[in-house]
Amino acid sequence: MTRLIKVRSRFWLAAAAIGVVALFVLGAQPFAVGIVPPPYDKLGHALAFGALFLVLDSALVLPLWLALAIPLIVSAADEMHQLWLPGRQGGFDDWLAGLCGVILAAWFSRLARAR
Repeated sequence: MTRLIKVRSRFWLAAAAIGVVALFVLGAQPFAVGIVPPPYDKLGHALAFGALFLVLDSALVLPLWLALAIPLIVSAADEMHQLWLPGRQGGFDDWLAGLCGVILAAWFSRLARAR
């Protein structure tokens, strides 16, 4: 039986874990309210979750579907978390921005590996 996930780099795996923890801890702080004004917040979501895909892709050997799913699940959890925070609001539009970032990051990553 083959393993579904293989660790490629513990450094990048630790970076991904720290990034996800920081997203939830720092995102819950009062200073996070309105730190990036619309519409630039969408760019922030795309960059953050695209970067998470790239870091996880560097850290782990995963099937593509799982490499895409993990950042999108974290993005959805972040949006749900924001529903409970004063001054914050979760939104499907923010999740879609994260989806765009993940798809673009995956596309560029696969394009770079093909060369």
